[in-house]
Amino acid sequence: MEMTRKDDLLNRLNELLDSGRFPAQSRMPPERELAAELGTTRTNLRQALAVLEAEGKIWRHVGQGTFVGHRSPAEAPALSLLMKATNPSEIMETRLIIEPKVAGLAALRATAGDIAHLQRCLEKGTAAIDLKTYELWDGTLHEAVAEASHSAVLNAMLKALTALRADKLWGRLKEASLTRERQKVYNGQHARCVETIANRDRPGAEAAMREHLNTVQMDLFGRPSDVRS
Repeated sequence: MEMTRKDDLLNRLNELLDSGRFPAQSRMPPERELAAELGTTRTNLRQALAVLEAEGKIWRHVGQGTFVGHRSPAEAPALSLLMKATNPSEIMETRLIIEPKVAGLAALRATAGDIAHLQRCLEKGTAAIDLKTYELWDGTLHEAVAEASHSAVLNAMLKALTALRADKLWGRLKEASLTRERQKVYNGQHARCVETIANRDRPGAEAAMREHLNTVQMDLFGRPSDVRS
């Protein structure tokens, strides 16, 4: 019988991780095998794995699989080099170019499962009581939008941008700028993004994501973006 309750699936996955069957940095079985073992669909499994990734229990590498524990810097040499060559302002500029279009595609292509996952990420982010937890769910929500676009290339690009946001300099900027009031604003903007995607409103989704990222850009750097739609 197919497992449908997300909490049950998460509990099973957590038990699997706690069992010692998969040591830190070991690769878990392919999604098809793991879904069969747990009696669920690959869509439900991906959404549960996204939750575990946000909690820092696993990390995923496009084309290579799912690994236990935190991403090792040694596993991403190209990303490490990019971190040294870029800066937070450039990352925001890139996000402003890419993410509104990704949100628009998500409004056209998202499945019911994608939308349910977006809503779960939104709920978790809204309920976050500390910066670290909020940042995890913020990044997971933006990645979930990319996944809902069903574009492998854009999804991989957004995962790389999320990883770049883990840099210490970005963390200091966010910590200095993120107040409770701003967090409430971001939560409202996230809700608008999810709502427009669920309503299949492509222009609205693009506009909602652009408004959100422009707000973050202003809060981080105190100036509007030079990026034009």
